[in-house]
Amino acid sequence: MEKQEFCMEKSQIFQEMISRISKLSQDSYLMVTDMQHNLTFVPESTAEFLGIPSGWCEDGYKIVLEKSVHPYDCPEYTEEMKKRLRGINLENDLYIRMGKDKKYVMTQIITDMILEQGKNRYFIVLLRNQNVIPEIDPLTDLYGQVKFEKDIVDYIQQGRKVAVLEIEIDHMNDINILYGTNYSDRIQKVLAYRFIYMMDADKAVYRMGNSNYAFILRDASREEAAAFLEKIRARLEESVVLENNHFDLKIYASGIILDHYEGEISTVQSKLEYVLGKMRTRRDHKLMFFNDLVQINGDVDLDLMKVIHQSVLNQCDGFYVEYQPVVHAQTGEIVGAEALVRWKKEPYGIVPPGMFIDWLESNPCMYDLGNFVLKQALTDAVEFRKSNPDFFINVNVSAKQLEQKSFRDVVLSLLKENDYPPNHLCLEITERCRQLPIDVINEEVCFLQQYGIHFAMDDYGTGNASSSIVLGVPMNEIKIDMSFIKGILNNEKQQMLVKNIVNFARSTNMKSCIEGVEDKSLQDYLRSFGATWFQGYYYSRPLPEDEFIEFLEKESLRN
Repeated sequence: MEKQEFCMEKSQIFQEMISRISKLSQDSYLMVTDMQHNLTFVPESTAEFLGIPSGWCEDGYKIVLEKSVHPYDCPEYTEEMKKRLRGINLENDLYIRMGKDKKYVMTQIITDMILEQGKNRYFIVLLRNQNVIPEIDPLTDLYGQVKFEKDIVDYIQQGRKVAVLEIEIDHMNDINILYGTNYSDRIQKVLAYRFIYMMDADKAVYRMGNSNYAFILRDASREEAAAFLEKIRARLEESVVLENNHFDLKIYASGIILDHYEGEISTVQSKLEYVLGKMRTRRDHKLMFFNDLVQINGDVDLDLMKVIHQSVLNQCDGFYVEYQPVVHAQTGEIVGAEALVRWKKEPYGIVPPGMFIDWLESNPCMYDLGNFVLKQALTDAVEFRKSNPDFFINVNVSAKQLEQKSFRDVVLSLLKENDYPPNHLCLEITERCRQLPIDVINEEVCFLQQYGIHFAMDDYGTGNASSSIVLGVPMNEIKIDMSFIKGILNNEKQQMLVKNIVNFARSTNMKSCIEGVEDKSLQDYLRSFGATWFQGYYYSRPLPEDEFIEFLEKESLRN
């Protein structure tokens, strides 16, 4: 029979049969070769995995060699496939790096041969992607994290309401240390058995790795989710007994209600684990829902943080700088301004820096954001100085900037680029820089000070680090946090504290700036303290660059 006749007669039934088998083989890919005619059928799923054409082809394994095998594995693939095509070594699996577009994954190759009248007739190859995490946890036979993520995606796309719980078994690491992993594995199997018998058509349990389990409850309210968690606790109160050793287990628990959820899918588990981390730190075994924790702690929404983080990576898209005036404490004359970063993007609107700065401070992207603010501030300050040549600009710097030697070059380059006088730039170091060793801060400060740049200790007094930095680093200025000023008119301890800080600055040849001056009565009272500068809403709220220029022009005419 000619090849063309063979294809006309058998390709349709082969294609139907093998394609259906392939669809049932998740993360596994099938190929079948008719040895008599040297024709290989490649289902669509296999073709997609390997990056080769689907359907019938001649010399299929040569095509795979040329298109899909890692160059380093080509010799082994060629030699071993020749043997298997002759029916040799079929019982031994082969592991080769394969993939498409030069994106390779370790692939298990399983082979077999179907004989017809004693001759090799059909050569069968099954490819298994070894980089894929299975949907079933091999230790407990529960669903695993991959299945959890897929189910969450389905429920979100359906707009269906579900309650999601995640628990962490406490002290499992201690059991590993004291009794060995064999004991902890056996405990996990016992727990899995108990959890399975708690499930019904509207509930599912998943092992999330280590000692964490997740539960999805369809159409469940917060109250129903909390009640179900109590049932879990009750099952855990039944001690696990292994070889006369009794294990009494406690859990940390977090929850979230998804009801027409519009956030990013990837952050659902992040939110659950974020809450678990907080509860673990507090040693608190109660159930806490994510939204409750946000309300209690004022923590930020992780979905929003991911958008803001991406904005930084996208050339600081959505970020802009506003300016709040700094005035001479005795005359009220505007002498400078502090640059304050802001972020605005639809549909979120304006997000205040207090919601994202602390979160970004621990991320490497803060280096780029800080340099963006510095560049913008110096560019705008050139315009501000046209109406007042003595004008100076204050810009906050982060730990991520100070810890990189390249920051020195960035500062000096921006000053040169804008033809801006270094002695009219003041870099503010915040309490957040406490993570850096004092000698690192000192080295960077001293280097830039030799060019005339000034440094201020921001938020002074709000933490131990600010005092350590001021004592160990040659600061030019101390900024007294507004938290010490609120209510100061009626609080003698606050009055004495602020006076002592101002006196300390003066006696060590540092200038001082009192923040949080909100009205005239506060201004008039604080003038007796002898501070150098004031800053606060009494003079102006933070303003965009164009409005700040108008503000300066009006103040210039008034004076």
